[in-house]
Amino acid sequence: MARTTATLWVLLLVLVAMAAAMEENKLSTDLLRVIHGNTDARVDVMVQLVSPAQALQESCEHADAVALDRAQRASCVAESLQSFADQAQRPVKELLAEHGDLFSDSTFLWISNSVAVKGASGELVLALARLDAVEKIQLEQVIEIQPLGRAI
Repeated sequence: MARTTATLWVLLLVLVAMAAAMEENKLSTDLLRVIHGNTDARVDVMVQLVSPAQALQESCEHADAVALDRAQRASCVAESLQSFADQAQRPVKELLAEHGDLFSDSTFLWISNSVAVKGASGELVLALARLDAVEKIQLEQVIEIQPLGRAI
């Protein structure tokens, strides 16, 4: 009996370790470094959700869509992306609504099916990584663009 119990504990520990590794695979290396190095760190992250490519292709390339003109087709694409993002982002919206104290702000982006989360705690980042719809989470990258010279 003791041997069976020990085996079950080992199996449970292996499963927990595998689940943690799967979560961490969704996190970029630099993000992992920050949240493991400082448990109180607050970070700005981009949460990338599942790709809408298949749903988009199926919705706008069916037989009825062939007769659409360019403007109608563009409208079909936009509506499909918005609908897909609304469904895919629902678990993230629910999680953020439950944990408003673990971040400062969020912006949902339908066109890329991603979510920008400002001031996210490490705890929230790990909770986001556990969601099935989340493909990857990385530190937000801010790119500064130098203004061009005056036009002639």
